[in-house]
Amino acid sequence: MLNTIHLQTFLAVVETGSYSAAAERLHLSQPAVSSHIRALEAQLDQVRLFRRVGQQMLPTQAGEELIAMAREMLELATQAEERIRSLRGQLSGRVAIGCTPSGAEVLLTGILHAFRERHPAVCLSVNVASVDIVLEQLSRQHIHIAFIEEKQSSRHWVVQLLGSDPLVLIAPRDHELAHRGLILPDALRQVPIIMPRSGSATRRVIDEGLQAGGLAPADVRVALETDSATVALEAVCSGIGLAFVPQSCALRQTNVSTIPVELSLYQEWFALRSREHAMSRAVQEAFAFLTGDDVRAILHRVGVRSPLESKALGKAPKMERKR
Repeated sequence: MLNTIHLQTFLAVVETGSYSAAAERLHLSQPAVSSHIRALEAQLDQVRLFRRVGQQMLPTQAGEELIAMAREMLELATQAEERIRSLRGQLSGRVAIGCTPSGAEVLLTGILHAFRERHPAVCLSVNVASVDIVLEQLSRQHIHIAFIEEKQSSRHWVVQLLGSDPLVLIAPRDHELAHRGLILPDALRQVPIIMPRSGSATRRVIDEGLQAGGLAPADVRVALETDSATVALEAVCSGIGLAFVPQSCALRQTNVSTIPVELSLYQEWFALRSREHAMSRAVQEAFAFLTGDDVRAILHRVGVRSPLESKALGKAPKMERKR
């Protein structure tokens, strides 16, 4: 019988591309990872599962054949464990969540804390990456749930809008614009601004809003591009420039000022899960919690407008212009 620990190690090497990275992920030594792979290969009649290409360990043809079956076996083992533990009234299992660096990881902290209080036996993992990588991980079942700021229409996923987060302009407390009250967009002409990367959903929202306010792309002086709300906040504190960040992130900062601008910009948050792959009970409960009333209340406390609020106001959540 194949050892589930060996299969878990095998998949970690597949997903990270090296024994050392797999060892770090699994909190094992590199020799232990090598030992697990050798033992698995021995059980499979000494077939080689990996080949070295440059600095990476890539699966052989036999390794490629094993990947899907290994995931299915581990999923069945997890479900068996969950069902037995559920007899004692305790939800257990593992839930892997992928999110973007545009503030999602900040929001997730409070959400996952609330979920853990309800289900302490569930092991949670969070991977922060770009939208493209998060969606690829979701399609490959490397993660179970995605928490992102860009709507997806693929029929392969269940997509749930969680709410709209205002984007606010922040500056160092001693910046001249921090003491002028409400400003017009024209006041930002040639002011150094920290922006999300070009092409991202948040960048499109900001660009469209500034253009609606009369600022052409040439009028905007981009000092730094980063998708990380945390990096943007630190860059503002360092004096690199001003930044539009989700209000839910800015509320946690005491060393920056929020500058009111005659523009209202909103970033949407979405939760996604696979429509095609079977989910463990832990994943089902986590997605239900993430899209339920408790999380809606958590988001509301940090200024995220619920979908019903956005609809009731009759305003497009992505970009609004105050009259």
